[in-house]
Amino acid sequence: MIAFRTAALAAVAAASLLVAGCAEQSATTEPTQAQQSLHAPIRAASNEPSAPVAVMIDGQSAPTDAVATDAEGTLLPPTDVSRLGWWVDSSLPGSGAGTVVVVGHVDDADQGVGYAARFAHLPAGDTVDVRTANGRRVEYRVTRVVDAQKDGTGADAVPFDELNRQTGPETLALVTCGGPFIGPPLGYRDNIIVFATPI
Repeated sequence: MIAFRTAALAAVAAASLLVAGCAEQSATTEPTQAQQSLHAPIRAASNEPSAPVAVMIDGQSAPTDAVATDAEGTLLPPTDVSRLGWWVDSSLPGSGAGTVVVVGHVDDADQGVGYAARFAHLPAGDTVDVRTANGRRVEYRVTRVVDAQKDGTGADAVPFDELNRQTGPETLALVTCGGPFIGPPLGYRDNIIVFATPI
């Protein structure tokens, strides 16, 4: 899971990322190297014609649902690991400003490897296509992949400011979990974040 805390600043909604686990393990099962007991996301309604409905990487597409943070500020991807979630409080594809945040689970003990597992293997220069509700295709080129420790500080920390930007150049951020599996409460130690810019 990925957690965000929202706060109003000068009548503009701002968000700051909180460190959270991707999932948890059941105390009644043997330890695995995959997440289980995935929590359901907070589904959101979006009437935005530019809202993402699918993400395509290397010719394979993942349906993308609108998701919101819960009362504690937690943003959860869809429990179906073949789907992704677009954070409705982030920017819109093709808007020209801010960060478009798309999240997904890397795996699940029952479902296997998730679509988002491919994020960690995207080299700089690869392309990502985002399809919007109005049928538009917005292409992005990967600029870098960050492997950040959820509990990290300094250079090892998750780049919160970049993920929560509402201004400045448009950027796509694909976010999932990665690094070693360390169990509850963090699940995986790291967050993998792919940054890409419009083509």
